[in-house]
Amino acid sequence: MKKKESRLRNTKIAIIFFVLLAFFVGLSLIFKIVLVVRAGQFDESRRFNLAVSNNKSTEIMSLSGSSKAIAVFKLNRNIGSREAGRLLEIPIDGFIESSSLDLSQKPDSLFLASILNAGTLQTNLTIIDLLKFLLLSKSIPGSAITTKDIAPDLNPLESDKIVGQLVSDELIEKDNQTIQVINGTQVGGLGNRLARLLTNIGGDVIIVATENNQRKQSIILYIDKKTYTVERLQKILGYPAVKEEKNAISDITIIIGEDKVSSGPF
Repeated sequence: MKKKESRLRNTKIAIIFFVLLAFFVGLSLIFKIVLVVRAGQFDESRRFNLAVSNNKSTEIMSLSGSSKAIAVFKLNRNIGSREAGRLLEIPIDGFIESSSLDLSQKPDSLFLASILNAGTLQTNLTIIDLLKFLLLSKSIPGSAITTKDIAPDLNPLESDKIVGQLVSDELIEKDNQTIQVINGTQVGGLGNRLARLLTNIGGDVIIVATENNQRKQSIILYIDKKTYTVERLQKILGYPAVKEEKNAISDITIIIGEDKVSSGPF
């Protein structure tokens, strides 16, 4: 009887141990999944610009879940994602680099290949992002996928005509806020370059000016409330956003300071 009771007690202890082990393993997996989801870059409700490279050529893919459309800009040369963004004057939200990728594929096939070769990718995206891209691209008909070849010698005016029509952020357009750009640095042309980027993504730039006095810190000033446009610009530029109490000429004022001269996306 004692041996039987001892075996029964040991069995109960083993069962409790394995139940607790399964609980903590499951909890750990849930925690990891939550972290992966939070680390994701892609939000289907917002436009997302993705640079894809196979170390031979680079293309920029602009995806919009709300309008169910994809624009693909083929640069026909191998350049980094930051350089590609500056070439088109659009913000780059994510990048994928792998020598195994075939850029002649359709977007859904490209994303499937990226998932299957996830271990070889250089990217700032998570596997959840890639799955979202795959599902979105599967739901978009071929007629809503636009492909444009960007020639190396294409002038900025022609480039903006092509790009601006295809990458405009619907939520920025919906906010309908006016933007003023002030170049507070000694680097000429920065204000106009930023204005090009803002216009391409749907911003309404009404003034581009240069200050005589040099500004040390870059900043975004806004009136009333912090809109989607302010949040989007803050993410793109990395400038702090501060509410402006006094009356302003525009809804949003962006001041380029010396601290961000070399790190801006424009």
